[in-house]
Amino acid sequence: MGYWIHTLLHFVVGGSIIYLLCNKDFESKMKRCVLILFGGLAGISPDFTKYFGDILGHSVLSAPVFGLLFGIGYFAMQKEISFMKAWFMFTLTVLIGHLFIDYIGNGVALFYPMIQKEFGFSIVGSNDSFILFTLLITIIIGIFYRKGKLVVLTGILVVSLYLGGLSFSKIQLQQTLEKQYENDNINLLLTFPSHRFLNWEFMVKTDKSNISGYSPILGGEIKVYREKINK
Repeated sequence: MGYWIHTLLHFVVGGSIIYLLCNKDFESKMKRCVLILFGGLAGISPDFTKYFGDILGHSVLSAPVFGLLFGIGYFAMQKEISFMKAWFMFTLTVLIGHLFIDYIGNGVALFYPMIQKEFGFSIVGSNDSFILFTLLITIIIGIFYRKGKLVVLTGILVVSLYLGGLSFSKIQLQQTLEKQYENDNINLLLTFPSHRFLNWEFMVKTDKSNISGYSPILGGEIKVYREKINK
């Protein structure tokens, strides 16, 4: 179930981005549906290579390829947007709708296969309900309302503020932990979304001990629930 929710998250982000990028106010609901459908599919397209046991689709090098494929398909169905613009729009949709969402989630190998290391800035869970429902509602409105771009833009701005707030909170926690354990020589410091509502989880490994704990996203006391002293 979690996989399908995560896929839907990529779909609604992709659909929202393509709707915002397209400067045409299509009179037809069908045309708006087709645009959002193509954008949503572009948003989930990097996962296609996973079915073949490969993560190449998650590389930034693959984004223009997926953008080209969806650009060709969309341009073949309508000629109101130039091919080059369609290619650009769908490439950007892949980058934001999938790679960026994975980057702020569980991490992504952005430069695979040259560099296999995963990069990430984990601030949301893989099935973040706030992003999902905010953008899902806005693109549904966008389908039925010809001038729905303002609604979609509002949804994206709300999500952007949400992500900005989480980023600030995460950085603040990391700085606090670095200061708290600076005398113990920190070897590893990780902060990520907790299963506890509105909390961060953290792990700190130092020369002296391994510490695990959590802290409220809105600020507050840092709580340690496990500390193992190194022998």
